Amino acid sequence: MSEAYAYIMPQKTYANLGFYHGADIESAYPFLEGTGKKLRHVKVRDLQMVRSVDIKHVLLAAMTERRNAIGL
Repeated sequence: MSEAYAYIMPQKTYANLGFYHGADIESAYPFLEGTGKKLRHVKVRDLQMVRSVDIKHVLLAAMTERRNAIGL
């Protein structure tokens, strides 16, 4: 599971877009929520948010963090 970087967890009125190693990138993305040791997430409430530049950037940052962490 070291290669995994994100997950989607449906809720009743939103979906959590979560990042397994979000704590490692949260300083650049203050909208990430969570206080756990590693996990962070953002609550996605509508399609406009899905298409936002912020979501694109945090997904790319999470992928980059994992690639660097595993040496790719």
